Amino acid sequence: MKVAENDAVVQGMLQDEHERCRVALGALERKVDGYPKGALNVRVKQVGGRRYSYHYLVSREGGRVVNRHIPKAELPTLQKQLKERDRCREEIRSYKSRIAYLEKLLRIPRRKRSPRAQPA
Repeated sequence: MKVAENDAVVQGMLQDEHERCRVALGALERKVDGYPKGALNVRVKQVGGRRYSYHYLVSREGGRVVNRHIPKAELPTLQKQLKERDRCREEIRSYKSRIAYLEKLLRIPRRKRSPRAQPA
C-alpha cells in the first residue's frame, strides 16, 4: 500500500514542526553552554586518623583533565546546575531524533553540520 500523496496542509504542518524543533534545539544548546562542564566527584583523605571528604569538579580544558575544588557553600547550586544540564542534554537528544525523523518525512537531505552549529 502506497502512502498518500503529498498533502500541502500536512507538508506545511511538518515543515512548521521541523522549524520549531530546530529553534528549540538551538535554544537548548545555548542554554547548556551556560552551565558548568564536567562531573562532580568526592575525594576522601585520611590525615592523622581523621577522615576528610571534599567535592571537586572534573572537566577537560584544552585536552587536559582539570580538577577544581568545590567549597561546601557552592555545592547545592552546582548540583542543581549539573542536574539541569543533564536534563537539557536529554531533551537535546530527543529533539535531534525528532528532527531526523521529520527530515526523513519531508525528504530533506541530511547535511553535515558541526556538533554545535546554530540553526539557520
